[in-house]
Amino acid sequence: MKLSRVAEVLSDYARAEMYALSSIRKLSDVHLIWGPIHARTAYGIGAKDFSLYRLASTPKKSWSDYLINEPLKAKYAAITSKEARQIADDKSRFFEHCHAHGIRTIPILALVTKQPSNGGIIPHLNSAGELARVLVPGQYFFKPSNGSHGKGTFSLRVDDFGLHWAGNSGTYEDFFTYCQAALEYTRALIVQPKMFNHQVIRNITQAKGLSTVRICTVRKGGEIKVIGSCLRIIVGDSETDNFTHGSSGNLVGAIDSDTGELIGVRGSLSRTWPKMTDVLAHPRTGKTIVGVQLPYWREVVDLVARAHHSIDSLYTVGWDVAITDDGPVIVEANWRYDIDILQVAYKKGYRQVIADNLVV
Repeated sequence: MKLSRVAEVLSDYARAEMYALSSIRKLSDVHLIWGPIHARTAYGIGAKDFSLYRLASTPKKSWSDYLINEPLKAKYAAITSKEARQIADDKSRFFEHCHAHGIRTIPILALVTKQPSNGGIIPHLNSAGELARVLVPGQYFFKPSNGSHGKGTFSLRVDDFGLHWAGNSGTYEDFFTYCQAALEYTRALIVQPKMFNHQVIRNITQAKGLSTVRICTVRKGGEIKVIGSCLRIIVGDSETDNFTHGSSGNLVGAIDSDTGELIGVRGSLSRTWPKMTDVLAHPRTGKTIVGVQLPYWREVVDLVARAHHSIDSLYTVGWDVAITDDGPVIVEANWRYDIDILQVAYKKGYRQVIADNLVV
């Protein structure tokens, strides 16, 4: 292990230990002195996750309930067919699959790429002139075909005065040059219409980005069952709703999966270390979040159930769904989704939920 990594690990455990010691209130809390080390050696829970899950404020008998992302993803991989993985992983292929099965998803208008067209339904754009034919006045969203967690995404606005993107303005030629530079890091840039949240969600966030629902489903006995759902709530001017253990500054809201009501919201007091706290109102707008009823909830559940049924050998999925004024649309399908966001949102470990619903 590199010296820099050793220093980082030691720093993480020092922070976790400070959190643990600050949580000691009575004699029975003395076990917290070695809590972070015990959580790691006994359950594989690292220092950052010890703080993320607020284990010092959680009964010790419940620590083993918490799952770790990577080992669980390895188990998902073992029960997911190669074909199912490829459909979910390839954003273009997933869009074409949804189009063929009548499943509502965000359209892919084109791919900006150096590759020739493969004969599919998505046009490939290889020049500024081709961009000009597709990018008529309006608002668009670009993301790398191999991207995740919102990395490499940006918005584009086309109006009578030119093109405006990522703090830049210019012509189609200027924008094509920008795209060519981005293509050094990805096979293609996906072009989609910019989507906007339903007014109920916009009232809360007043954000320009899209706050999406993460809804996790399992295939069990021929049925599709929801095992957890949450709303990733944008705070500030971010274009993306990633939670990233609270370091993004965004929030995560637990959803009652039967009714679509937001039953609890959490965020971090720090962007450099997870210091989770309950949140009742949006910090920028002051709007109450807890108790809000998400619109079209039954349609959200029905949509992901139909999508899940359409892909054989896909046993569990973390769906990203945008709720718009016109109803829900699927953004992405994640067969190797992180479990931590559900555990944070619901303030509980998911070991028994997974054991009861998924053979892994």
